[in-house]
Amino acid sequence: MTAIKAANGQLVTDEMISSWCESLDRNEWPNGWKNVGDVVHGKPPVDSESSVVLSVKVPVGMKRAIEARAKNKGMSTSAAARELLENGLLATSV
Repeated sequence: MTAIKAANGQLVTDEMISSWCESLDRNEWPNGWKNVGDVVHGKPPVDSESSVVLSVKVPVGMKRAIEARAKNKGMSTSAAARELLENGLLATSV
């Protein structure tokens, strides 16, 4: 594969990517990388539209499944429900 030009102008090669992957697999930061903050779960908003409340009745088991998914992913129940709704909408978009 040919080198990829990053946004900052640096050329990224397959060897660089392999080296980064090896470091990350060892739970180490690749040489030259730095942590710039905590991990933020969820997707950024698609637009600047304000949020509104959507009240939906679901079976108890479904709610528990959403809560378990949220806990497993380290996110709020609301964020997990939004993610599931968004993924469902994206999957059916034409």
